Formats: sequence, structure tokens, C-alpha cells
Amino acid sequence: MFTIGMKDLRQRLRDRSAWIIAVIVPLGLAFVLNATIGGAGGGEGAGFVTEIIVVDNDGGEIATAFVDFLDELERDEIVSIETAASAQEASDRVADGFPSAIAIPSGFSAAARSGGASTLTVYTNPDEQIASLVALSLAQGFASEINTVQLSVASVFVTEGGEADPARIPELVVAAQGGTPLATVVGIEAEGDGFDLATYFAIGMAVFFVFFTVQYGVLGLIAERDEGTMARLLAAPIPRAAIVGGKLLAAFVLGLVSMIVLWVASSLVMGAEWGNPVGVLLLIVAGVIAAMGVTALVASFARTAEQAGGYAAIVAVVLGLLGGTFFPVSQASGFFSLVSRIAPHRWLMDGFNLLTAGDPVSAVIPSALAAVGFGLVTGAIGLLLSRKMVLS
Repeated sequence: MFTIGMKDLRQRLRDRSAWIIAVIVPLGLAFVLNATIGGAGGGEGAGFVTEIIVVDNDGGEIATAFVDFLDELERDEIVSIETAASAQEASDRVADGFPSAIAIPSGFSAAARSGGASTLTVYTNPDEQIASLVALSLAQGFASEINTVQLSVASVFVTEGGEADPARIPELVVAAQGGTPLATVVGIEAEGDGFDLATYFAIGMAVFFVFFTVQYGVLGLIAERDEGTMARLLAAPIPRAAIVGGKLLAAFVLGLVSMIVLWVASSLVMGAEWGNPVGVLLLIVAGVIAAMGVTALVASFARTAEQAGGYAAIVAVVLGLLGGTFFPVSQASGFFSLVSRIAPHRWLMDGFNLLTAGDPVSAVIPSALAAVGFGLVTGAIGLLLSRKMVLS
């Protein structure tokens, strides 16, 4: 069994396509998804960064305050600011594909301080919906602040009675701006709530692609039969169990190696944090067993190795989507949440989520057992169904 397994494993390790499917594609896809959706690198500051062009044709203190506020957001890696000399230039750049722009017209600060009408112009790109919403929200938030100050000034004159004294408006504006807000909003993020995006995509792609990686070993039995080499193996003084065991051993080692390589590589390249190493290894082993079982069951319904590979790929994609390897389903409710439990991917992702949240290894044992049980049951059924077809 060991000899057959090592022979198959050497063949697969020499096959470049195996490395592409097992390591290069999942790592590359995880990096691309993280870079486009969550910000490459996975650090604390990683996230969606909105690009905004700012045109300040006013230069007054209120306009400067808004620009300074945007600069603070840029230092926090929330936005990326560029400048333009005119509103027309900003409009043209947005029309050419830039995400968004905010133009502050001349006289904006003076109008705001005197209680007159003042307008911020936001240029948005219909192909950049998120960036457009962020730019609009920032401009509307600042405009609301100005309106609040103007309302405070107007309230003073209404309370005192009589007509507004223009000479007092600047003084009242300063007082309103420096006042203590009556109501504030404080955001508190719960600690230890699981995946950051870099970790989520790294683990999700590793779990998703291991169901493709193990196919090289599991489908080897059908390939040997189709190529005529199975008859020679059966004629040799080798127990049939050793033939099957050798193929499964190669699949197990290949799946194990691929996930460990992805674990290490994603941690170094993307800053992914998988959690306690013991728990990670436990879930990796469980994931490989589940992948082997699913592939064995699906392959038992195929007549050729090519057909088996097609069936296994379809099932792997469906279960991967259902199990939350591309998008989180842990917060889903009702029927979808129940159905997602039929995918071993869901149990594995839940287990990894607990690890990244800092839970002990004991917390992931139920998830690991569920995945292992899934693999053992489907694998046993698959081997029983395909025994006569392959080993005859």
C-alpha cells in the first residue's frame, strides 16, 4: 500500500497542473479577492479605500476644515485623496473612469458663515457605486454640520427677537462650532468576532480547492482501469485493499500538503491568521477526509475518469458555494442556514471561524467530527458502489 501510494504521490508532485490547482490558483484567487474587496495585506488598516478628487476653489476656513477632515481619513487609509485645479477637470476625470470627486466652489466659506446658501458638488461614476456612495455621504455629512451651525445661529436671533445683526453672525458661528454636542454616537466593535477578510478568503479558497486537489488520487482508480493498468495490478500478488489504500494515501497526503502550504503561504504573504496551530491541523485533516469521501461517492456514479472528474467538480463548486467559501453564510437564517449544513465546507468554515476568534481547540472538535463523519460515510458508500466496477 505504501509503495503504491508513494508512486502515485511522486507522479502527482511532478505534475505541474497538480501544483497549480493545489496551491497557485487558490492562493492567487484569495489574494485577488482580498485585494479587490478587502484590501491586500489583511492588516488592521486593510479595507475598501475610496478614491476621491478634491477641488478647493474657496480656500476659506470652512472649506479648509473639510479638506483637513478628508486628510485625516486618508491617514486612516479610509480614503485616497487627489487634487484638481477646477471642477471641470474633476468632472472630466470622473467621466474617464475615476471613482468620485468633490468640488468646493469659490465663496463657499463666506456663504456658510453668513447664513447664505452654499453648495458642494459631488461627481460620481456609475460604475463605482460604493465609492460614489462614500463621497456623497461625506459631502452630505459635512453639509449637515454646516446646516446645524446655521440653525443654531438662527435660533439665537429668534430667541432674542428682532432682526439678525450681520456683524454678530461670525461670532455666533464660532460659538456654535465650539459647542458640546448634546448627542453623540460611539461605535463599539465586539472583540474576537472571527474572520478578517484576508483570513476569510485564504481559508475559504483552501477549503474550496482541497476538494479538487484530492481528485488526483481518488480518481486514479478509475484512470487505472480505463488505461488497462488495473488488470496488471490485480494480477500481481498485491491485496486489493492495498491498491485502494495506496490510492487513498496519495490523495490524503496531497490534500494535506496543499492545505498546509496554503496555510503557511497565506500567513506570510497576506497576513492571514488561521488561529491555534493544533486546531488548524485538526480541521485540515478533517477537511481532507471530507473531500476524499465526497469525491469517492460522486466518482462511483461515473463510467470514465473524465466523467468522474466533471461530476466531482460540479459537486465541489455547489458545496463550496453552499458552504460559504466565497461569501459568509454563518449569519444566514431559516431554510438556507439549514441547507448549508449539508456541505462539509460549512462545518469547516465554522470551525476555522472559531479558531480565528480565539476559541480553544476543544471548541472546533464538533466541526471537525462533523466533517470527518461526512467524509467517512460518503467515502464508504462510494467505495462500496465502485468496488465491482473498478476492482473487477
